[in-house]
Order: sequence, then structure tokens, then C-alpha cells
Amino acid sequence: IVDRGPYQLECLILVLILKILDRRKYYLLKGNHESLEMNRYYGFYNDFTSRFKNEAKFEQVLALYNLLPYLAVINQQIMCVHGGIPEDIDILEELRGIKTRDLGEIEESLSEQLTQITWNDPKENIDGFTESFRGPGIKFFGKDVFDEFMSKNNLNYLIRSHEMFPEGYKWFFNRKLLSIFSSENYRGSYSQNPASYAIIEQYNRVVAKLV
Repeated sequence: IVDRGPYQLECLILVLILKILDRRKYYLLKGNHESLEMNRYYGFYNDFTSRFKNEAKFEQVLALYNLLPYLAVINQQIMCVHGGIPEDIDILEELRGIKTRDLGEIEESLSEQLTQITWNDPKENIDGFTESFRGPGIKFFGKDVFDEFMSKNNLNYLIRSHEMFPEGYKWFFNRKLLSIFSSENYRGSYSQNPASYAIIEQYNRVVAKLV
């Protein structure tokens, strides 16, 4: 939501307004930039504090981040995350029943797995989990462990974001994982890309669309 472009705060306000107007239609998930560390490094913290002239007000933004869930499961068959699956395939059982406001109590013990949910990326033609260029503890995951995770949790599709593709979206793993990206021309004139979104059709069939 934030850290990129000239309208970071406006983007955050927009999605929050949509949530307020129709809370059953709009659901917000935590991504890899919903943290103080990332906001300090990539610019939202400076943008926010320069506008309000009050660093203490940013605590309200952090409080909002702490209310965002890491994942959502739709119709018991489709999982949505920002990044990807973690190495712990039992993570859904561990998170099940925990209210979002109580996540802070377990985030330290599950820190590595929750980080991977917001940072990991799928990759064809690899086995298991391999190291990612994104940093320590962050992984690429292959079809074998993806299939194991999906089977273990009785899931049919995974919808995620986190990566920009020139074609707007990309399917992985026999069209069971869909990677979408909602920002058009993310890198400006250097690399143009259309924005994309996912539609869940009848019988829980996932379809990709371009804006």
C-alpha cells in the first residue's frame, strides 16, 4: 500500500475508506512493507512525519498494521497472501482461531514463518525451498513443497502479489498459484506493465484479469 510513489498516504487512506464503506467486501492483508523498518527505509515514515510534523502520530499507523491479518482463506479453498508459503506447512493450524488483535503475542515465536508469508516467492523448476536474493531467511519455493502445503491444508488455489510481471500477472505450478500486481507501470517508463486482479468465479475457479 505504501512506500512507493508520491501518493503513499492517499493510497492508504483510500483503501481504509473502502474498508469502512463496505467492510464485508474489502479485506486488507499485511504485506512486507507494513512495518516500521520498511517504512523508514523506503520513505513512507519520512513522508508521513513531514506532513504531520509529529513523529508520535506514526504510532497510529503501526497500530493499524498490527490489526492486519497475514492471510485469508476464501470459501475454504483459496488462500490469499502477499508473498507465499512458509517452510512450516502447519502454519494455518497454528494461526487458526487466533484473533488478529492477539497476533502480537505470538509474532515473536512465529517471526520467521510470518516473514516468509509476506516475502517468499514461487519459482518454477526448483525443488523445495532455496535461498532468495531478498535477504536472510527469505525463500523461493518450488512446486513440490507448494503441492504439499496445498494438500495438507485442503486448498485448491493460492493468490498472491509481491512481484511485478511485464504481462501484468503470472500463473505458476499448473495454474494453481496466481501472482497478480495492482500497480500499473510500476517502474515508470523503464518497464511498462498493466495492472491485474483476480476473480473467483462459480465453483471457486480463479481467473486473472487485466485492468
